[in-house]
Amino acid sequence: MKTVISYFRRIYNARFFLIHLVRWDIKFKFRRSKLGLLWTILQPLLLTMIIAAVFGFVFKQKVGTYAPYILSGILVWDIISAAVIGNGSSFIQAEAYIKQFAHPIMIYPIRASLVSIINFLIATTGLFAWVLFVYPQNVLTAIISLPLTAFIYFIMAWSISVISSHMYVRYRDYPFVMSLALQLLWYLSPVFFKEEMFLSNPMLHVLFVVNPITHILMLMRQPFLSGCFADTVSYVYSLSIAAILLIVAWSVNSKCEKTVIYYL
Repeated sequence: MKTVISYFRRIYNARFFLIHLVRWDIKFKFRRSKLGLLWTILQPLLLTMIIAAVFGFVFKQKVGTYAPYILSGILVWDIISAAVIGNGSSFIQAEAYIKQFAHPIMIYPIRASLVSIINFLIATTGLFAWVLFVYPQNVLTAIISLPLTAFIYFIMAWSISVISSHMYVRYRDYPFVMSLALQLLWYLSPVFFKEEMFLSNPMLHVLFVVNPITHILMLMRQPFLSGCFADTVSYVYSLSIAAILLIVAWSVNSKCEKTVIYYL
């Protein structure tokens, strides 16, 4: 326990360095862009419109109500895919810092995860605007539920980012393999498929129910689209996953942190 407290105290002591890195990443991402941060909102909105138009026609869904369902899925999926693949390069991108400073190496996955969550919160304003138009009665519940949901997503993103960073720095084929795995998970998850679309096959519906992505998405979808907090099962499921991932991430980092420098 003392080791854990000591480690997190070291992270806290390096907080100004961490904040500087996060601010730099956000500024650098939109450097010389005319719209800047607006792309964080526009990109998922435009992608939503494309998917809603195509799949709304195929599955005979009303675009007005189907689009916010898709948008909520895309926003959460972006965090997951970034944690698994994009944030996996956090050690490689921070090679110069790692070789010069003795900061806890977990700082760099935290950096990437904070950027993901900040982008998520900014992009969520697009969903708020849509919900305000389609489900105005849900806005208050969505606002109240968002801080806890964002915190759970951050813990998941940070934990996955730590694991993926250690994997990527050792196995450079990692992002290529995981991009295929994520593509499969995308189609098996209700990112843009509704539950009734899984009912045609009993096994597919079982996969829908037990799929952790389903419950993680519910934290976002229930408040925004139904006007109520996600059910207890979804919160317990998501918190359990976050806790397990955090324990695994801590274990992996404890065993591998000192050897990262040799793989850079």
